[in-house]
Amino acid sequence: MDELKTQEKANQAIKDHNDASGNLFLYSLFDFSFDYDEKKEQLSLHTPISELMYNPVKFIHGGIISYIADTAMGHLCAAFTDRPSVSLELKTQFFRTATSGSLTALAYFLKKGSNVQFVECTIHDDKDRLLSKVTGTFYSIET
Repeated sequence: MDELKTQEKANQAIKDHNDASGNLFLYSLFDFSFDYDEKKEQLSLHTPISELMYNPVKFIHGGIISYIADTAMGHLCAAFTDRPSVSLELKTQFFRTATSGSLTALAYFLKKGSNVQFVECTIHDDKDRLLSKVTGTFYSIET
C-alpha cells in the first residue's frame, strides 16, 4: 500500500466529512458513488476495491461488505420513503471475494411499509459475479 497516497486520501476524506455535504468520511475514503433508479425504486452503490478494504488474508473484510450493503439499503430507504432509516437487523451471506476491480451493490425493497422496510442488497464484482447477498429490516425515523 502506498502510504503517501493513503494519507492524502484520508486527509481528503476528513475534509469531505467536515463540509456538511453528507459525504461521510468512509464514503469519501472508499470513493462511494450512488445511482438512483426512480422507476424501479432501486439504488446502486459503486466503489473501487482497495487495499484499505482487506482483512489480514487480503480478502475484502466481511465488515466492509456489510457496511457497503447497509449504506446502500439505508440510502434506498431514505430516498424512497422521504425519511432517514436505521437498521434493525442485517443478515449477510458471503459467496466469494474479489481482490481488484470494483464492486456494485444493488439495493431494492422486498416490502415497503410506512415505518418498516424489508430490503435486499446484492453485491457483485466488475465481472458480474455475486459476492454477497444481504437482507435487512429498516425503521424510518421522524426528523
